[in-house]
Order: sequence, then structure tokens, then C-alpha cells
Amino acid sequence: KAQWANAMGLAFGAICGGLLPDAFGATAIRLGFSIYDVSYAASFIMMTVLFLYTLFAITEEPRPLNPNALTQGFTNVPAVIKEAGFLALKHPSLSMLLLALTLFLMATNPIEVFWPTHVKGMLSEGHANTAIGVLTATYFFSIAFGAALSPRINQIFKRRNAISLSAAFACLAALQIALAFQGGIVGFVGVFILFSVVLGSTETPASSILHSCVENHQRSTMLSLRSLVQQLGAAIGLMAVGGLAESYSLQSAWIGGAGFLVMAVLLAGILAKRLETSG
Repeated sequence: KAQWANAMGLAFGAICGGLLPDAFGATAIRLGFSIYDVSYAASFIMMTVLFLYTLFAITEEPRPLNPNALTQGFTNVPAVIKEAGFLALKHPSLSMLLLALTLFLMATNPIEVFWPTHVKGMLSEGHANTAIGVLTATYFFSIAFGAALSPRINQIFKRRNAISLSAAFACLAALQIALAFQGGIVGFVGVFILFSVVLGSTETPASSILHSCVENHQRSTMLSLRSLVQQLGAAIGLMAVGGLAESYSLQSAWIGGAGFLVMAVLLAGILAKRLETSG
């Protein structure tokens, strides 16, 4: 539910972020601003509203103030990472899952970052921003839909989460390659929506495996490690795919990036066998 709500918020924000520059861009230019400053101003207003809402509408029990809490939080980061790393190394299943998720982000994050640049050339100049905003919203709606479908997809694989994850990675690899071959906006949108739905379906099996491998008191630490390695994977993927795109083409880079997903499929398959044996 949280993933669905997050995706829906991103979707509506994307629609507004694309529509506002086309609708009020001329006014912004007359006032000496960029057309995209309209979206930045709207974002600032929404963040202010969110701040006030959080401050006054959400109530919590008062807790004792600790002036040194922020400093302690920063100084404890290395210890938390070390603890989580040792925990993953002690559990080979966790290590394989984290590596598979890192490869997954290495392949798919460059799609999320670079697709607007690729698509903008397929659109008419006057409505390109609105179209990209709507398509970005569709992307997040599709992820939300995939997240909602995920439990049903998992039932097809008899609730074997690693098998579900491996199948999703395989579908993503095929769709990513197909996406690279789309030269028209209609074909691109169709494949992109399918890609986004499958992308949304990966969260439930991945989280289920992680939670089944750790104790309750270890979950927050392991979730932090998962976030860290995934963001590192995304950063490496962006640098690798960006370099390939500069040297060859974005389409070639996306196809090359699908190789990371193939490796993730193999890892998830090995993980599935290991979990079935241990189970």
C-alpha cells in the first residue's frame, strides 16, 4: 500500500510538472524566468504545505530531547553499515538477493533517467513537456498497478518469491531490449508501460525474501543496507550506460544494460534453489 501511494503521488506530480511549463511558460518568460521555474515554484509551494501539514496535523507523543542525537546518528553510520554488511555475509541468501537487486538497479535506473531525452525527439515542440509529464505519470501509475498485481503474480508461482523475482527480471531484460528498438512514440509507450508494470511487480517478492531471512530487530538495519547497495548500483549503472550512450548510442547502451538483468536472473535462480533446499 505504501509503494502504491508513493507511486500515485509521483504520478500526479509528474502530470502537474509537465503541464505547468507549457501552460504558464510564456508568462514566466515575460517575468524574466525560465519556463521550468513554474514547476520549481509549484514544488516549493507543495513542500511548504506538506511541512505545515506534517507539523500541525500529525501528532506524536512527546519524547525527551537529545541535543547530541544528530551527531550520534552520523557517527553511528559506519557501525550500522558494518553490522549490516557482516549480517549479509553470514547469510549467503541475503548476499545473493542484495547483489541481484544491485544489478537490477544498474540496468533499470538508466531507463528511468534517460527515457525523456530519448522520447522528446519523437514529440512536437509545443506540447513535449506536457506529453513527457503525462508519460511520466503513466510510468508511476503502471508501477503502482504492478505493485497491486504482485501478490497475484506471486500466486502463479506458488508463492515462491525467488522464482517470481527471477521471472520478473527475465521479462524486464526482454522488455528493455524491445524498448531500445522502438523508433515511434506509440510503440515506445506500449513497451514502456509493460516495462513499468513488471518493474512494480518486483518489490513484493524482493521484500518478502529479505524479511524472511532476518529477525525483527535486524530489519531496519538490513533495509538501510539494501537501500545503500541499490543506490550504488543505480549510480554505477548511470555512469556505465551514460558512457556507452556517449560512445555509441542510447539504444545500444540500454541493450548492454540488459546484460545486468540477465545476471540478476541467474542469481535469482540460484537463490531460488538455495531457499527451496533450506526450506
